[in-house]
Amino acid sequence: MKSERVVEAALFSAAKPVTVSDLKLASELDVRTIRSALKNLMDEYNSSDCAIEIAKMGPRYAMQVKGEYTSPAAKMAELKIPKDVLKTASLIAYYQPVLQSKLSDLLGGKIYTHVRTLEELGLIKKRPKKNSIELTTTKKFIETFGIDARSRGEVKTWIEGELSRKNDKKS
Repeated sequence: MKSERVVEAALFSAAKPVTVSDLKLASELDVRTIRSALKNLMDEYNSSDCAIEIAKMGPRYAMQVKGEYTSPAAKMAELKIPKDVLKTASLIAYYQPVLQSKLSDLLGGKIYTHVRTLEELGLIKKRPKKNSIELTTTKKFIETFGIDARSRGEVKTWIEGELSRKNDKKS
């Protein structure tokens, strides 16, 4: 069996982004072989006219739909997060750590329902802070949205990059 195909099959089967250690356990390949296979797969998928890519998200890897194909693919996928809740999630990600009271000033009382939904989905975490609650994103947030980031600052940078790309397309 070719190591690239073993790693590819493991990525395809995984329900979430996985680490090299996860792939080692699943495939019984050594770390060096897995890293080489990942690089080869990323090159292969990125250089082809395929709608799928192998994406790096911090220390994790996932097989996912390429950005330019997410819109048509999303029509087939079930949207589990309402658009207004997604807007709240993006504001939390961009301004994190952010006080819930500050978001309430911006968005009104609906923020409390949105925060509860996002917390139930495991996308944000809450921490008491003075007379309010501080909100930040979680590792699951990064994985769910396919962000290559390891820190809050990197999440903000990614969001800025996405906004810039969308604005460039409109121009």
